[in-house]
Amino acid sequence: MLNLLVAVDTSLEASIALRTACSLSSKVSIQPIYVYDPPGRDIEVGAGWARHSWEKETSHQARANIENLVLAERNQCPDINDPVVLKGDPAAKITAYFRQNHFDLLVVGAPFRSMKTVGLSRCFRNAVQKSKKGLPLLIVRHLKNIQRVVALTDGGDSAERALGLLLRFIPFLTVKITLVGLARAGDKSHKIQVLNLERGRAILKEKDMEACGHTISELGFKGIKKKLKDTDLLICPVLPHDGHNYLKELEINKLQAALFYIGQE
Repeated sequence: MLNLLVAVDTSLEASIALRTACSLSSKVSIQPIYVYDPPGRDIEVGAGWARHSWEKETSHQARANIENLVLAERNQCPDINDPVVLKGDPAAKITAYFRQNHFDLLVVGAPFRSMKTVGLSRCFRNAVQKSKKGLPLLIVRHLKNIQRVVALTDGGDSAERALGLLLRFIPFLTVKITLVGLARAGDKSHKIQVLNLERGRAILKEKDMEACGHTISELGFKGIKKKLKDTDLLICPVLPHDGHNYLKELEINKLQAALFYIGQE
């Protein structure tokens, strides 16, 4: 069973995130989480009871809004649990809750709190760096069946964990996988790209999965851009701002979905 944490608010993107989570497996447990950060209010010193009453009212209203969303989505997906409602910084609270409860994947609809895919990846990376724990993060923009997957692999731990997570989706999805071998940031060695590509293929073959394979050198910028234009899901163990310059130009914010394994590498 996949144990998924889904960040929600009252937006359409939150509904898309919940419905995508429901589609990832026939055996899934989905935990919605809403983190609200109420604006400050000038309350005189000594009036702690007033602040407490106001915060309690704000919390109740936040929970009521989210419960309405969850009830609506639960009609289509009974595997959605009652929402958790917390107060504080969204990325920090969500990351901490993910770590404490041993979820398999965090799902977020984009834009989320005005942030698009790249901004969200940066925000959660900052939270992960403080917690010193890895975070598998699926960011979705559209509700669409996942049939074509492009997986970038640089041979690192994050790449292998991301591919391992994909294999947990595979029994429920019918997908065509394209593997693209990378070297590490700043390294253009084609030999290393080939080696990392073969490592990725070996991981997939353990579950009898085949994939088309290319190196980033073979595809070039135009080739990888075309691959991403036609894909339903990008699996990306590196972030667009981690030294792989071509990623910055690939319009990742426009992708249907992207899975990042945000680690400590």
